[in-house]
Amino acid sequence: MPNIRFSSDVPDSWPSPPMREAIRESRDFWGGKRALVTGAFGFLGGHICRALYVAGALVTALDCDASTTRDSQLNATGLREHLTVVEANIVNREAMQDLIAESDFDFIFHIAAGATVIEKALNSPYETIMANTIGFVNLAEGARLLPEEKRPVILYSSTDKVYGEAKVLPYTEESDLGGVGVYDSAKLAADIFAGTYHKALGVPTIVLRMCNLFGPYDFNIDYRLIPKALRNIFRDGEGPELYLNALEHYRDYIFVEDAARAFLVLAQQEQCRGRVYNLPGVHHAATPDVLSTLVETVTKLQEDAQERHPESGFANFKWSRSVRVVKSDPKLIVISKQHLDGTRIREEAGFEPEVSFRDGLKSTVRFYHWLFCREKDAQFEQSTAAETPIEDAEEESIMSEIVTLTAHERALLN
Repeated sequence: MPNIRFSSDVPDSWPSPPMREAIRESRDFWGGKRALVTGAFGFLGGHICRALYVAGALVTALDCDASTTRDSQLNATGLREHLTVVEANIVNREAMQDLIAESDFDFIFHIAAGATVIEKALNSPYETIMANTIGFVNLAEGARLLPEEKRPVILYSSTDKVYGEAKVLPYTEESDLGGVGVYDSAKLAADIFAGTYHKALGVPTIVLRMCNLFGPYDFNIDYRLIPKALRNIFRDGEGPELYLNALEHYRDYIFVEDAARAFLVLAQQEQCRGRVYNLPGVHHAATPDVLSTLVETVTKLQEDAQERHPESGFANFKWSRSVRVVKSDPKLIVISKQHLDGTRIREEAGFEPEVSFRDGLKSTVRFYHWLFCREKDAQFEQSTAAETPIEDAEEESIMSEIVTLTAHERALLN
């Protein structure tokens, strides 16, 4: 996919009401805190950077590719201009240790990962292990070498894949661990090392085992289920593809802003340090049902556009509503059923996902329609923006004020 030059007409629904409230409630905590986000130009990393910045934190965004032409939320929104951007690779031990030694971070949100889909990991096992295991160790070592009182809290983004193919669902944090694929095992190793560094080496860590994320700004459109399906629909005019071996797969799904909010919630609570938490989904479903719901959502949004804005690009694009079953790579080792229990994070941290699957899908669909059909959809975007409810306009004004205040406070701190 070629690089995309973004403009100010991105249909951006950020922040969701739960994220807006979380930012309002946590600004006293985050004001002036120094945070490093690895993988900042990726999907989840970009959302965490954005939330931290608006909440008042001083954010360093680290990525192995931080170029201004990269498709990313930080570039799309112009947020990179307000952050300290560092281009470096987490597998570079010296670079990570120097950065941590020189920066006085309060928190490290370790989101960076190599080969975040199993197909890529299968083709690059060594690189995947280096990024997903040794990358964490390099950061934890950098923190360990500091005086104990200077060590940042490291929040590590693990995965539900560390549980493997379980006989009993849902997974609890006490379930047996059993990563099988390259990606699964590499993430599991770092997951275990996070506990080791906390218990044996005095580095405060928190592990969050995440389910499937979805939402705007996920540019992994050739592999991940929902963005790939929307690419099929909006770019190619085809129906979504369903791998043959995924007909009976079950997965959890959570809107990406809820996932980012979970990281911010956990970071603020000292009792969560040294603990492992499942990040449960807001929706648990078979893969065919997920694609069916996606098709229904696109159809409903298009029907609404046809009624309210019949001349818009959204109302008039042509596509196939049939899900296509295609062959998958027989070498892939794929877990058939996954489901996370969220009791611990709810009881200990007070966190639950709040953005419904359908509401999250609506925001996601609008973003990807713009991404692939932005020129044809200009009229549609302008007309819908004019119909923003008064309460939404008031909320946008409030968030703009928060951003302004944050920038002002940052200037004072500097």
